[in-house]
Amino acid sequence: MHLRTVLQATAAVLALLTAGCGTESGNDGTADAPPTVAESAGATATPPEKTPGPSTPPQESDPVPSFSQDGTTRILRYGDVEVKATPRENGVFTTVTVHNDTDESVNYDIVVSIGNGVDWVATSTFRLYGVPAHGGKSESESVGGTHLGPIPQRPKIYIDRISTY
Repeated sequence: MHLRTVLQATAAVLALLTAGCGTESGNDGTADAPPTVAESAGATATPPEKTPGPSTPPQESDPVPSFSQDGTTRILRYGDVEVKATPRENGVFTTVTVHNDTDESVNYDIVVSIGNGVDWVATSTFRLYGVPAHGGKSESESVGGTHLGPIPQRPKIYIDRISTY
């Protein structure tokens, strides 16, 4: 697994947890802005010093989570991953779709948690094997159930981990 993938997944989890816990209504895209690294560490921010030398190519920025809704279906987009969660009678029907923008076939393990932001949470690992180069693939299943309590009607979506190999 590439270090960039690990860092992106970690950033996604932190961003999603902050967005999911920032307001009572949850991850509807209106959460307070997450604290900056300097604020989180309690340090004061100082402008970086510019040093002469060879310029480095610009690095790709981390993906930004995007939330939307289509009827009762909540949708989270994060980079090349899309998660849709639809409340049903016996659980939350969840679909994970990945888009492989590399030149090789890739396998994905994506750990997703669906919850209500309080006490109902269910986690599942979606394994998408052999996603073709420049192609996409989806996997769907029902996550959670009434054994956890009432099914959340506005489910909150969390991507806990994205692994590629």
